[in-house]
Amino acid sequence: MKIIRNQRGFIFLEFVMALPLLILLLYALGTLTLYTAKIAREQVADYVLETEAQYVIDKITEDARAAYSVKINHVSQNIEEIILVYHTIQKKDQTFYDVFTQRRYTVSSPNNFFCVYAERLENGPLVNSITGDNSYGKTFVKQLDFEIEDKILFITLEMQSVVTEQKVKFKTAVYMPAYGEDIYAE
Repeated sequence: MKIIRNQRGFIFLEFVMALPLLILLLYALGTLTLYTAKIAREQVADYVLETEAQYVIDKITEDARAAYSVKINHVSQNIEEIILVYHTIQKKDQTFYDVFTQRRYTVSSPNNFFCVYAERLENGPLVNSITGDNSYGKTFVKQLDFEIEDKILFITLEMQSVVTEQKVKFKTAVYMPAYGEDIYAE
């Protein structure tokens, strides 16, 4: 067996052949990583859109079920605000007090994106919106309508994702058993 000592390692020609293949492999890997990140971002943005819209509907219906007075104000072409007045009991110093709570759901447009704000009118406004300001996917309200027939509140909410331009529209009806009744009538 004969050992040749001066033929170890790569020769320049092998290096020149392997370099373009390595660059091509790294390019393909980078492209795949960017595409996967883009798809993941879009999926998270759509999830945020659906979650925020469902949260707004849930909050409004929760307060509307207990409301005995409702005031609807027309804000713009597709946007309305609602003020719900309901009766709650609060405990303070071992004594229970009757409290009339007013909550207003309104849409305003910071930075030209329409967001839903909820505020308790007797305690002052909340500074944070309940939609739109999410780092994973910004959303905005395209339509928020309310209509009352008898003791049923019809709510229509349409929102859109800024990232994917996907739209979601929710319609629901809420039965308000205390609406229009004098809660202190005996």
